[in-house]
Amino acid sequence: MKKLIITSLISSTTLLTGCNAIKEQAAGMVLGDKFVQANEQLNHCDLSSLTYLKSAAADDKNPIVQNAALLVLGAHFAADGNMRAVDTMAQKISNMSDTTTFAEQRKAIIESGKETAKDRIENGFTANCK
Repeated sequence: MKKLIITSLISSTTLLTGCNAIKEQAAGMVLGDKFVQANEQLNHCDLSSLTYLKSAAADDKNPIVQNAALLVLGAHFAADGNMRAVDTMAQKISNMSDTTTFAEQRKAIIESGKETAKDRIENGFTANCK
């Protein structure tokens, strides 16, 4: 049940696309300001936040942040075109979930990667930060 709530919470934040202020505030309350800042840095091609996100993705003591970090990293890799890393992130997330499959996670990550690429372009960068 706990994993279902976590997955639902994270999935629901992507539905708030048109409400960035609400989305950021909710993410800050659930995931913490450091996480939100790391995600924002990544959207501005500041790859220094990868260290924090990789650490958060490996922290199984906080599954909400862990799952969110895996999704953010997966979206980064998808925007970068690194499908092997996307598959790795999708596999890790699906292993944590009783309700979603690898294919569903992979599709969600790729869609998030498209949004990440779009955000980066809107911020004046290339989609893959190169």
